[in-house]
Amino acid sequence: MASPVSPELRWTSADALLLVTVFTWGVNFSVVKLALSEIPPMAFNAVRFLAGGTVLAIAAHATGRRWRFERRHLPFLIGLGLFGHSLYQLLFILGADATTADNAALILATVPVWVALGGSLAGTEKVEGRGWLGVGLSLAGIVLIVLGSDRAAEFHFGGATLRGDVLIFVATLCWSTSTLLLRLAVRHYRPMTVASFCTSVGAVPLVLAGLPQLAALDHSQVSATAWAAGVFSGIFAIALGFLFWNYGISRLGSARTSQYSNLVPLIALATAWLVLGETLTPQQGGGAVLAIAGVVLARRHTRPVAAGPR
Repeated sequence: MASPVSPELRWTSADALLLVTVFTWGVNFSVVKLALSEIPPMAFNAVRFLAGGTVLAIAAHATGRRWRFERRHLPFLIGLGLFGHSLYQLLFILGADATTADNAALILATVPVWVALGGSLAGTEKVEGRGWLGVGLSLAGIVLIVLGSDRAAEFHFGGATLRGDVLIFVATLCWSTSTLLLRLAVRHYRPMTVASFCTSVGAVPLVLAGLPQLAALDHSQVSATAWAAGVFSGIFAIALGFLFWNYGISRLGSARTSQYSNLVPLIALATAWLVLGETLTPQQGGGAVLAIAGVVLARRHTRPVAAGPR
């Protein structure tokens, strides 16, 4: 049986691991950007999910977190893997290819809003007035970060980008819904067990979909750095990222955990500034402060509602 959700407001090991997660996911943007210059998207997805799923499966069995589930839970867990991993990743890749990066960033920044709203309506999360203020502040911070770029932000919602915008929006709902549903799973099983099983299930369609591109790829034209980027993304962004995310949900609840996702653009921005030489503007700095303040405020004024046994 998994550990109960902690209602405490003090900072815990789950918060620390979630900070590690968002740091890894933020750095991962630059890693992916580097790798995609040499490896097609679907092939890259196959590499990183094969690496991530394998590492999680081995780690789960090595630590005794074997895949022993009640038969009644198996359809739910399989569906969660396909919905929260396979479908989300497919929608995200196709959507990002058909819309602008700015549109995608702003749409994805609404994840905490949907998780908080869904949890409130379902009665699994309690978001106080100041909690909603925090959600709004973090979203406003992301808007400032995107608008504050030294290049002209490209917003073309609808029209030529309508297909991509819709796909990214549906992907956002997939991730938000899976974040809420994961709390049901970690009530019965350890985060490691859930993360390894769902990621492995979700990896199967993604690896199969990427095999044609991977087979057609001229491997001699792909650098060792690009392959290493795929392995890094799989082990750290996929395996450890999803494991720590599940642990956060098990300890803090879905709404508080989802707030951390709005720190990812901050890390991505700082990484691009340090590694890729992109410019950091004062407006983006102000947006970063606002986003961090919003996450802290929402973290303090949101709590999971205790659930009865099932």
